[in-house]
Order: sequence, then structure tokens, then C-alpha cells
Amino acid sequence: MTPIESIYEIRSAVIDLQRYLNNKSPVVVHRAQERYEQCVDRFFRENVNHVKPEQRLQCLDDSNYFLELMNTILEDYYEASG
Repeated sequence: MTPIESIYEIRSAVIDLQRYLNNKSPVVVHRAQERYEQCVDRFFRENVNHVKPEQRLQCLDDSNYFLELMNTILEDYYEASG
């Protein structure tokens, strides 16, 4: 899987998880948060040369920021390959 494909896969998972992160059930929110953190960790592990470690905390707190960061990294990949 290419880095671009991986980012799209992570992005899709995060978009699916967003509705569960705001659920009223604490169990659902907890499980969604665990999966969300796994997505963030995977993204930072796979794109270590394109992100700053301190951005991880902001991504954990704000899924919209995380989606924007992924879009920015995707643009970087496309510019580098084009």
C-alpha cells in the first residue's frame, strides 16, 4: 500500500468514526476514541517525515484538525510526485 492509499484509508475510517465520537453512550464513545487514537498513531508512524510529533496531541483532541492535516500531507505527496 502506498502512503497516499494509506492516508485515504485512515481518512475514511476517521470520517466513519466521527459520528460515534459524539455519541451519548459512554461505552460507544470510549471504543470509538480507542479506534480513533489507533488511526492517529498509524498516521504519525507512517508519515514521520512529514509531521511534527507535537501535532499528534492536537489531532487527538480535534478530528477536524486531523482531517485537515491529512489533506495537507496528501497535497505534499501529490506535489512531490507531480
